[in-house]
Amino acid sequence: MLKKIIRNKLVKAISLLILSQFFLSSTALAADSGKMKVNDINIYYEIHGTGKPVILIAGFTCDHTFWSGILKQLAANHKVLIFDNRGIGQTDSPKTPYSIEMMADDVMGLSKKLGLENPIIIGQSMGTAITQNIAKRYADQIQKIVLINTFDQLTKAPEMAFELTGELQSRNLPLRYRVQSIAPWVFSSAFLSQPNQLENLIKLAEQNPYPQSLVGYEGQLDALKKFNSQAWLNQIKTPTLIIAGEDDIIAPLAGAKEVQEKIGHNTPLEIIPGGHASPVEQPQKVADFILKFIDKK
Repeated sequence: MLKKIIRNKLVKAISLLILSQFFLSSTALAADSGKMKVNDINIYYEIHGTGKPVILIAGFTCDHTFWSGILKQLAANHKVLIFDNRGIGQTDSPKTPYSIEMMADDVMGLSKKLGLENPIIIGQSMGTAITQNIAKRYADQIQKIVLINTFDQLTKAPEMAFELTGELQSRNLPLRYRVQSIAPWVFSSAFLSQPNQLENLIKLAEQNPYPQSLVGYEGQLDALKKFNSQAWLNQIKTPTLIIAGEDDIIAPLAGAKEVQEKIGHNTPLEIIPGGHASPVEQPQKVADFILKFIDKK
């Protein structure tokens, strides 16, 4: 019995250690980090590696640590900028209306102040909404884009799930319940079926030194709900790669195919196992597809 208890605790500890690599900050390894005044806010950022500039834009409720699972691979031969969007992490969360256009301006303003010329823009989930907007409005200032777990409009079902999670936060219920309510939407059954996975996600959320405020949550959600690129996706002429999770229920595969069709110009679509958090569930596959695309002449 004692051996079984020790073994179970060891498995749990190892699982938490493995999962934590995807969410822990790499500030100590960053070539540059700090806060930069852009538009009306102070944005927290980190720069890793040297070479061709690459900007990673995280999704709804995710800060810069979301990219930890693929950061090392991308930064090996590229200058990679990771940062916290407005309303999350160490970036300001103003009590003013948010919009995807506003967050796109934040990204390009930060890029300009840091001297990143003609960057490659990579977004995930809400980050793809921001990336699409950048490709529409700043096409002459970027080189390529990658859309991971993308859509042209948030559908009603995930919108309701996000609103429920916000309601739980507004009622000051324990963080554990918010993680439990949203995890089945974000991660695949295969991922959540791994030993102690849900408990590890809860612990990582509880250990976050910069939890998202309700103001930031509601601001980001409002921006996401207003986003709709259906009418102008065909205006995007920037070389594009789309990566989709075959079991994604927030940004279903059918929606990714619609984005692919509307953008056109032979945009490749790579389909990988897993749910809505592809860089977490399949970091190696995501990194490989990105590197192959961005390094192609």
